[in-house]
Amino acid sequence: MKTWNLTSLLMACVLAFALTSCGDDITYYTIQNSDEMLCSRTWVEEYDTTNEDGVMVSCVHQLKFSTLQNDNSGQEIHQYYYTGEIRPYYETSHNFSWEWLDSTKEGLRIDFGGGNVVYFENVWVREHYLSGKLDGTQVTFTDANYR
Repeated sequence: MKTWNLTSLLMACVLAFALTSCGDDITYYTIQNSDEMLCSRTWVEEYDTTNEDGVMVSCVHQLKFSTLQNDNSGQEIHQYYYTGEIRPYYETSHNFSWEWLDSTKEGLRIDFGGGNVVYFENVWVREHYLSGKLDGTQVTFTDANYR
């Protein structure tokens, strides 16, 4: 009889803990890309490359997205630096229009005009990072204000 009471008490404790556990209260949040997360920032990526003379240089690649009055526009800037220099020896800048590919907001169509369209696929915009496959190349940009 004592064994039965001890077993009943033990089972009652286990059942009480099982029913009061907070395991079912887990909430999973889905983070979705948005215009607010993408825009009004300067996204920067730095990498080394070889220029047309075969010299190793550093490149600072910037993307800026905006949504002024439903006019999704932006700017892409490339600045090229010789090793140890603080001013670029060459800079290019191109304006573009952009749009999300679909409602999941995981891809961008970037139109530079004149038939020059590139795609930014598998886009992930997080607090300080923008990453994905830009025109076939995997990239990760950092918010310029976070650097």
